[in-house]
Amino acid sequence: MAGIAIKIQELDDKLLEDFIDIWVDGKSGLYHRVESLGKANDKGRDVVGFVTDDLHEGAWDLFQCKRKTRGGKLGIGEFIGELGKVFYHHSTGTYKTMPRQFWFVAPRGVTGPVQDLLLNRSDIGTRLIAAWDEYCRTTITKKSEIALSDDIRQAIESYDFKKVDYYTAARLAKDPAARPALSKLLGLPPDEAPEGHVPDTIAQTEIVYLNQLRLVYEEEAGSAFDTLDDILVHPDHGEHLRLQRTRFFEAAAFDRFHRDNTAPGAVETFKKDIYHTLIEVYQETHPSNLKRLNAVMKHLGIAQVTLLGRPSRAPVRQGMCHHLVTDGKLKWTR
Repeated sequence: MAGIAIKIQELDDKLLEDFIDIWVDGKSGLYHRVESLGKANDKGRDVVGFVTDDLHEGAWDLFQCKRKTRGGKLGIGEFIGELGKVFYHHSTGTYKTMPRQFWFVAPRGVTGPVQDLLLNRSDIGTRLIAAWDEYCRTTITKKSEIALSDDIRQAIESYDFKKVDYYTAARLAKDPAARPALSKLLGLPPDEAPEGHVPDTIAQTEIVYLNQLRLVYEEEAGSAFDTLDDILVHPDHGEHLRLQRTRFFEAAAFDRFHRDNTAPGAVETFKKDIYHTLIEVYQETHPSNLKRLNAVMKHLGIAQVTLLGRPSRAPVRQGMCHHLVTDGKLKWTR
């Protein structure tokens, strides 16, 4: 994990915000919507996870990225200053509610004084009020000085600072939810895709390759099949067709998972690798189209094709052939 943490520490400002955006968005089920707001006049918000469609009028979590390219730890001035921004903008009505959780993302960690406060969080509010003039009064906005008003003071005194915490690069590297961001932005090997599920009824996405398989089976049987159900009950071809559907949906689950969790373009590269792995076998002379299909499947069953260095499973490789047929790159009938 140490090497991964170093890579996270080296991300520049924009890439770190992109990393946090992907990471937060991947926390399955936690958020109704995730928005990356980090820019000038972001009002103390880099990435926000809204829990419901009430947005800033309901529960929301704040992820504030600090000390990204300067190579230092999060210091007391920035820590107090960023807290001050949030309480000020809450007092002006920019967000009706305060964050449910306030996370500082400090890849290189925090300084001793900040750590002391985070280990004794009941002291944060008192320190924020005492240090307002030093760290907040002239830094929240360049347009004017912001005095500690009664509304801001009341908001600080009523806030539960147990909601404030921080992530270092090491802590991010250990979080399973960060895997998509690590893969997409740092090119690290992705997790294993889930297995596919074959529906009982034929899906619209299957029509192209199944229609070609029907012609393959008709050629082999020497007679027509009116429906796919007729093939499924055939003593020679029924189990073969079920196997092809299993492979198709294994590849579909693989495709869907890696489009959501892996570096852009990785799935397309994987498909191209599958094509170049099978094409010589496909183009050879075969006694029938069914024997061509079986030869391709046998070849891909033992061939090694990886995605960003992670080995793929045989049914995924085999099922990807049917996706190539669906995409018009191959035909099972020649």
